[in-house]
Amino acid sequence: MKIFHKLLLSSFFLFLTTYISAVSVTVTGSAEGNPDKAGELALAEALRNAVREGAGVDVMSESKVSNFQADYDIVMTSSFGYIESYKILEQKYDKTTSIYTIKLQAEVGKSAPSMDKIMALRMLVKRMDSPRVMVLCKEKIKGLEESDSSMAAGVIEEITQNNGFELFNKEAIDEQTSKEASRAEILGDTLDAKAKSGGITSTSDFKIIADIKGSVGKLKEPFPEVFVRDTAIGIDLKALWTDTGEVIATVSIPTKNFKGEANMNLPYDMPDQLIRHYLTIVLQGTEKGTENKDVYRLFSKIISKWITELDLGAKIKLEFKAIDKNQLDNLIAKLKDVNGVTYAWRREYDKRLFSIVEVETRLTSSQLESEIIKILDSNDDANKAKYEVDQATKRSLRFIPVKD
Repeated sequence: MKIFHKLLLSSFFLFLTTYISAVSVTVTGSAEGNPDKAGELALAEALRNAVREGAGVDVMSESKVSNFQADYDIVMTSSFGYIESYKILEQKYDKTTSIYTIKLQAEVGKSAPSMDKIMALRMLVKRMDSPRVMVLCKEKIKGLEESDSSMAAGVIEEITQNNGFELFNKEAIDEQTSKEASRAEILGDTLDAKAKSGGITSTSDFKIIADIKGSVGKLKEPFPEVFVRDTAIGIDLKALWTDTGEVIATVSIPTKNFKGEANMNLPYDMPDQLIRHYLTIVLQGTEKGTENKDVYRLFSKIISKWITELDLGAKIKLEFKAIDKNQLDNLIAKLKDVNGVTYAWRREYDKRLFSIVEVETRLTSSQLESEIIKILDSNDDANKAKYEVDQATKRSLRFIPVKD
């Protein structure tokens, strides 16, 4: 009984030191470059400074990463063991100096839970709300009678789901959309039917696109009555925002060659299952020489981008049809003063067609829409066109002139 009490007290003491010993620190981080990358690096530096000041630990040396400044995703994964929570107090991007500055307040724990990369990713996904992910595959395997890309997609989907992502299947969504389009057509709503058939609605936040190439050799007999096959697998992975098509991460896994003699317990009479086996270990990076070149590397980059958007704000594209240049410049100037907008700048101008403005903001697209309409409607010049929203998604807004 005394031993039990000692263990109970030890556990309670460990709980106290882990959770009550957290200290609050206020730190800043800054980085130079284009606003997207500089924002990520500035947040990474602020988090690293918070860990260093609050826990007395240098995350850089702890993680043994040589190019830590450029690896925001690894900073986030490592920092999770120390930072219990944080809140961004200020953020700004100086277009003149190209410097992004972030000030945040963090609750930093003194101890660091030990966790592998999979557990760290799952905890990050849970903390930051899971993004919706869809997997698309292209597969070309020499030596298979039929190269079934659904097998590869199934492997990647399984790994994706095991890491806590919210997974959406393209075939299931297409089937449901087709049923909804047929229903709308039967009910006489042709416009709705055409919109659903055209696949206009957004079905995910990110798409993971996998291009898989490989080969399965012919059966050979290295020993009497022992049959094996040589196998090779190479994979290119790409993650992009579904709404805009912007590529946010790429990982290239070099082709790995597997000699059949090295593992004679595999089902060499079923080449499709053989490919599935090697596809899984290549994606998970369990083979020697594949460190930091696996699907987890892609997941880390997706989560890093997702965290950046949640904490620093999303990059939203604004399109204005046939807008006057002075009216557009005035809008951009006023948007910079809106609370929750970090920066706004003109990407393209076309007097007769569409002009494009890029905004980083912590406002939702709906909130930003209201602010833009308010600014445009406040124009006293009767000759300036009034605008209304023609199309809106999470990451884009399109405005057209109001018809008289």
